[in-house]
Amino acid sequence: MWPSYQDEHEFNAHLVCRMCCMDERDRVQKKTFTKWVNKHLMKVRKHINDLYEDLRDGHNLISLLEVLSGIKLPREKGRMRFHRLQNVQIALDFLKQRQVRPSQDGLWKEAR
Repeated sequence: MWPSYQDEHEFNAHLVCRMCCMDERDRVQKKTFTKWVNKHLMKVRKHINDLYEDLRDGHNLISLLEVLSGIKLPREKGRMRFHRLQNVQIALDFLKQRQVRPSQDGLWKEAR
């Protein structure tokens, strides 16, 4: 059931509060996952600062998958857009091949 509001101002205040809570939750999740990624990347002497920016070119993403799986993956050496897209595609194909999918609880699991 939807809560009732006295006026538009009260409704807007409620929305702002909800958005702030969501932003804070997203910030905490991003920070937590960045720490988890760095914990694994340190094994290959790599580090990320911004989760979204530093995984975008596919190089660190491939490195993370290599550390987690123990399998060496191919990668494009260049820095052009094509190379970045190709590296991300390599990572996605690897996950698809291993049948890694999000589960009901939102966690990623390998199909058995």
